Amino acid sequence: MSNKNPFIHSQQLPGSKAHKINSGNFTEVTDSFLVGGDSSLWLGGIISKVSSFYLLMFVVLVFLILGGRLFYLQLIKGDYYWQLTEGNRLRLEYLPASRGIIFDIFEKNLVVNEPSSSLMVYPQELKESERERAAAILNDLPAEAKEELQAAYLKDNYFPIALMENIEYQRSIEMMLSLKDLSGFKIEVDSRRHYQLDNGLAHLLGYTSRITPAEKDGYLRQGYLLTERVGRSGIEEKYQEVLRGQLGIKKIEVDSLGREQKVVAQEPSQPGHNVFLNIDSGLQEEIVKILGRNVPHQGAAVVALDPRNGQVRSLVSWPLFDHNAFSQGMSVSQYQEIINNPLNPLFNRAISGTYPSGSTIKLILSAAGLQEGLINRSSQVSSVGGVWYDKWFFPDWKAGGHGLTNIIKALAESVNTFFYYLALEELDGHHGLGIEKMLKYYSSFGLGQLTKIDLMGEAPGFLPSPEWKEEVKDEIWYPGDTLHLAIGQGDILVTPIQVASFTAAVANGGTLYQPELVNKIVDAVSGEITAFQPEILNQRIVDKKYLEIVKEGMRAAVTSGSARGIYGLNSAIAGKTGTAQVAGEQKPHAWFTSFGPSADPQLVVTVLVENAGEGSEIAVPIAREIWQWYEANRW
Repeated sequence: MSNKNPFIHSQQLPGSKAHKINSGNFTEVTDSFLVGGDSSLWLGGIISKVSSFYLLMFVVLVFLILGGRLFYLQLIKGDYYWQLTEGNRLRLEYLPASRGIIFDIFEKNLVVNEPSSSLMVYPQELKESERERAAAILNDLPAEAKEELQAAYLKDNYFPIALMENIEYQRSIEMMLSLKDLSGFKIEVDSRRHYQLDNGLAHLLGYTSRITPAEKDGYLRQGYLLTERVGRSGIEEKYQEVLRGQLGIKKIEVDSLGREQKVVAQEPSQPGHNVFLNIDSGLQEEIVKILGRNVPHQGAAVVALDPRNGQVRSLVSWPLFDHNAFSQGMSVSQYQEIINNPLNPLFNRAISGTYPSGSTIKLILSAAGLQEGLINRSSQVSSVGGVWYDKWFFPDWKAGGHGLTNIIKALAESVNTFFYYLALEELDGHHGLGIEKMLKYYSSFGLGQLTKIDLMGEAPGFLPSPEWKEEVKDEIWYPGDTLHLAIGQGDILVTPIQVASFTAAVANGGTLYQPELVNKIVDAVSGEITAFQPEILNQRIVDKKYLEIVKEGMRAAVTSGSARGIYGLNSAIAGKTGTAQVAGEQKPHAWFTSFGPSADPQLVVTVLVENAGEGSEIAVPIAREIWQWYEANRW
């Protein structure tokens, strides 16, 4: 074995030039290069141990951060992000519920639901870049709808706007196809109400319309969709929750443009409950016709109810309004025409109109005098044209007076003098009720308070008192105020429904019922029935034997007194006229309240005509026509 070091070059390679190697300057490569050796050639000279540690820690830290983030996203927030992903793929849509149907006492439907297509725009989804294209597609919109569309692009809210309603089927399909790639537009199909009696039930049933921006927060809190229609006035408003039904839910899969691909799951909607009224729609329709013939250009109201239980058979306020137009959509000009009508067609005079009672209040005063023992059937006063109190004269309506008058004649001929004596505690030797007892009986028969009829917007009327006058007018109560109150004049105000109610209490022997419009509510799915029972507000107000005397006086009014214009019908009708004076030069309001048959009362009919003159001349003929129809068609 050669002892020569193989790393030392000792000979010249063939073909190469001779090189002289300076062995003194050559560094020998040994094993120390691999395990130690000259420190200037060691890897540790390039990266120190400290730097290696920090590098390693950095790498570990990066992996820990990435691993922790992955753990957070996958395990802790996994469900959340899965739901977001599903939310982009799946969408919930609410299915409208069919609104409950309203029926009359004979189970005749008074309203139907009709399918309706509407063009809705959602301002928060609109894209400015699509504005011109949308305007071109919707170029044939009505001018008002175009203005609303332009305004929608300027709004930053989530309230949907109905640009068009009641769109014909073919037109709705065309619009759906032309708008399918535009953001913020949708053709929605729901149902609208169509009322059957040509507006004859407008005030009673009310109407439905869409939720307004001012109402949105309240309805959202109750779980409503902003595109729903809700009840406005009448039964539609009062029984909104009963009629509404329950929305259905449909879960659908959509593509990247939000278009429906398939239905994943669906829960059907539940229809609203059906409402059965005590209303006789045939009678209601006939009353509307009668008012149209007799007082086409005046305000009027008619209330008919069953005195045996308070069930309302008819409730008419005249003039009518078109509640179908309100439910199906109307133009601004149509709406302005209605609200600018001086007769105010939207006002429900039957429950909200307040008027002096006129002589109809004498029914209560008569019953009170008999109950207190101040008069009996034979008690008489002499009517000579009126009475003097101090220097003031309070007249009878008949010049020269009515002569000797008892309670029967006083009611039949509406003799003021008799009731003047009955009102004051003492007048010319006659002892009467006095203001405190008068107010007690008026209140007992329901004056100055709500009848609690199941409609929104009822007025309580007004019953003046000495305390009220002193507080509000800063005046004392004069005897003249009592005399005015005795004949239904002065500050007293009543509603037609109140007059019908206290007339019913006289007719039935002393029970004041709450007027009831609804007879029962029926679950449209299960058929479960919720029946309404008569509600008594007051009873035994006056002994029945005394009310029989009052009823006798009311019958005499028809046979020989101020209401004899209704005499001659097949049934014996009893009634009381009233003429309520008003301030200024306007004509008085005409009243007539009645019941029949007088021996066994089954129906009360109360008529009011505003500024029409004498009750005997205007209200009585209207009542006669009503009673004639009722006799021919219901008895």
